[in-house]
Amino acid sequence: MEDLKNFNLPELKKIIKEKGFEEFRAKQIFEWIYKKKVLNIEDIKNIPNKLKDEFIKKYTLSSLNIIKIQESKDGTKKILFGLLDGNKIESVIIPDKERKTLCISSQAGCGCACAFCATGKLGFKRNLKAAEIIEEFLRASLLEKIDNIVFMGMGEPLLNWQNVKKAIEIFSDKDGSNFSQTRITVSTIGIVPVIKKIADENLRFYLAVSLVAANDNLRWKLVPFNKKYPLKEIINVSGYYNKKTKKEITYEYVLLKGINDSENDAKEITKILKGIKCKINLIPFNAKLNSEFKRPDEKNILNFQKILIENGYKTFIRKEKGTDISAACGQLAGE
Repeated sequence: MEDLKNFNLPELKKIIKEKGFEEFRAKQIFEWIYKKKVLNIEDIKNIPNKLKDEFIKKYTLSSLNIIKIQESKDGTKKILFGLLDGNKIESVIIPDKERKTLCISSQAGCGCACAFCATGKLGFKRNLKAAEIIEEFLRASLLEKIDNIVFMGMGEPLLNWQNVKKAIEIFSDKDGSNFSQTRITVSTIGIVPVIKKIADENLRFYLAVSLVAANDNLRWKLVPFNKKYPLKEIINVSGYYNKKTKKEITYEYVLLKGINDSENDAKEITKILKGIKCKINLIPFNAKLNSEFKRPDEKNILNFQKILIENGYKTFIRKEKGTDISAACGQLAGE
């Protein structure tokens, strides 16, 4: 059965009209889904029974089921969802003072195979539909008030761009959830042609690029997709994005002990990003049992940050959240 959340408001209006009902019914249904957050068509109260019965036969409002919710000692909540085809995905609600950020998945598994990422070891299962992405948000917002959304969960969002874009447009529809695009960040390893599309479409969300290394030789080893979209192309499209959108890019840099955490690595970053309007988030590696990678010493982390700041880059060290329940960056594995 098709999930009604796969349709934006104009598409829903078209469906309603084709069924011979008044167009305003679409807006009523839209409000029940996104403002009242119903997950069952039977719970929609103010539409004709004939229309409701037709929808019940053909459509659904639930494509996920919550298998388990784990809570970290720091208040982070990890939600394990089951998809209707048996695949599993995870979303994470991350507390930061009074705000709650929802980290959502865009794919089941991931085909990018980044060496340091648990999701990459699963391999690619499939793209999530817009409805599944939206339901991650709706289900999480029934648990907590969500202030920000980051596409940093399982999968590479820009390899599922049409569904991710549609989900964002539906999130932000004023007749629905009215969730501001300026409170959404989409993270990517650097899918160059899609970044250019985003710049050209003048969307209002923020872009984060996973840098990982400051030279191609190392980045090829850590991020296999670098062979398709090397650093030079990523930097070039970053400049294009700056110029077209007038917005800065966030670069995410996972620090791996003895691999990309030296003073020389920091200095290389300052060179390759010269002229790019950006900020840098340093993410010390979240060590997992039997991992070949390690977290750098605190002294190295702070020294790395110091070099970047001294060269004029706004640089932040991301505070670890949810490590004890494998909910931190790079740890999501559908468990």
